[in-house]
Amino acid sequence: MDTEQTNSLEVAVPTPATVAAQVAPRRLTQADIDREVARALRDAEKGLKPADYDEVREAAERATELEARISGLQGEISEAKLENLRIAVAARFGVSDEDRELLMTGTDEAALIAQAERLGAPARPMGNVARKEGATVQTGPRRDPELSEFVDQLFGGYSIWD
Repeated sequence: MDTEQTNSLEVAVPTPATVAAQVAPRRLTQADIDREVARALRDAEKGLKPADYDEVREAAERATELEARISGLQGEISEAKLENLRIAVAARFGVSDEDRELLMTGTDEAALIAQAERLGAPARPMGNVARKEGATVQTGPRRDPELSEFVDQLFGGYSIWD
């Protein structure tokens, strides 16, 4: 009863020494390793496969499929994050949806902000288009009597010039 103790329910409880002996790492010598390598080479030459070869191969194929799927999903996530950033930046600078789709092509926040600043900037005012609007007009007799006479003849004596 040195290696095991019993409790009142008559269940065997292992001692720490017993557990340590069971989980102690197995020490391999170089001869053990050489023997295992030689056995594996012999089996490979004979075309023998390990018992779990098919299971390992199927697991490897499944892992490859899962890695490809993970890669695809990561790409979709990246695209969604970029589109979300594009929408947020466009909204912040007042860029229309059409301009955002067509012209905001940046792939990082700094480029998108630069594009949005340019697209969302208000156009410069053109200034006064009717340049003489509001200016005073000189009234009174015209200085050119020939023009005044021509206008009188043209309109039958009714002239707005005089």
